[in-house]
Amino acid sequence: MTDLPPGDGALALGVLAALALVLTVAELRRYRDGRGTAHAYWAVGLALVAATLFEEAAFYAGVTSVALLQAYLVLVAVLVGTLSLGSAQFWARPLYRRLYAGYVVVSSAATAIACAVTAAPLSIIVGGVVTGNPPLAIVVTSSLVTFPAAAVMVVGSLRDAFRTKVWRLLYVAAGVIVISIAGGLYIAAFPITLYFAEFAGVFLLFLGFGVVPRRAPATAARAAPTGGT
Repeated sequence: MTDLPPGDGALALGVLAALALVLTVAELRRYRDGRGTAHAYWAVGLALVAATLFEEAAFYAGVTSVALLQAYLVLVAVLVGTLSLGSAQFWARPLYRRLYAGYVVVSSAATAIACAVTAAPLSIIVGGVVTGNPPLAIVVTSSLVTFPAAAVMVVGSLRDAFRTKVWRLLYVAAGVIVISIAGGLYIAAFPITLYFAEFAGVFLLFLGFGVVPRRAPATAARAAPTGGT
């Protein structure tokens, strides 16, 4: 992405953001049709993905500010936690769902507070790309969100895929893994991988949530998996 001219890079990121918004609308329709609250969480999470991509497009076009950067650092972490709440809706025990939701809220709030009190310098944006590490407090608090959330989504998707034989859920697991690895590489100061991985991760989620046409009507009839602990 750093080899692209600013206009082309921003346009490419804008296209990815539009793709995430298409998936967001599809998930909202599934929720409206009574497919379960998991789709509401996934819709919100994918909307956050789109927001981060739009921010990246702005950075690449040379539009930067401390507020925009701080919001970006929060959203990169919070979107994974929000997506994981969708997977948690398939847990059998309501208590576990409530406890995990509380954990995501608290850890996400901690990330937001860390960003509010410890501003990351604009110097970490080089050539339109967020590079280098944010302050340690942001790294620690964002990790408290992303690592457990990624585990919840991957394990839940794999379990439900093999339990229900709805193999498209493997795309969900793969998408989560790719996006989560991207976040980890960002923290490890390999930020350019975040942009490429977001493309692959969003596309895999696009496949996994079934926005593209399925090959057989029987597969469509099994679109909403069920699962438990």
